[in-house]
Amino acid sequence: MARSKNKVRRKQSTVGKRGKAITMEHMDMLLRLGDQYSTSYDFEASQWFWSKLHQNEIPSTIEEFENKYPQGSREFQLFERFTAKFELAGLLIEYGFLSEDLYYDRYGGLQAEWERAKPIIYGIRKQWNEPRFRENFEILARRGYEWLEKHPPKVNRE
Repeated sequence: MARSKNKVRRKQSTVGKRGKAITMEHMDMLLRLGDQYSTSYDFEASQWFWSKLHQNEIPSTIEEFENKYPQGSREFQLFERFTAKFELAGLLIEYGFLSEDLYYDRYGGLQAEWERAKPIIYGIRKQWNEPRFRENFEILARRGYEWLEKHPPKVNRE
């Protein structure tokens, strides 16, 4: 009996602000995504990125980045890990496994993350001849910008 109730609950949905259905599967995916990236390695990657960002220590070209953080270095790996979570989220949203309303409402539009990572990612794409490297992260950031424009803050701080 519990099994059939669970199936019924999973089929329930609500309608997001854009008129798209937000299902229990979407919510489950958002929670699973959060769990996947709550390891000590991911915490280290986020801490590294944000500390370097706030200290303006993320180089603006791939050449400068690799001089400071060569491929294979711990820092290069942390950069890749930090950006990989956005790649995965973009992929999940692109294929409908995760509601963009839920994701952006939770994480924001990712403009700071993308703008600092963009020159490095573009450089890696060119160097490695991989034009699709982190393309879902780029799409996620573009869609995030559009989402933020259409969704003003829920709370007015005045």
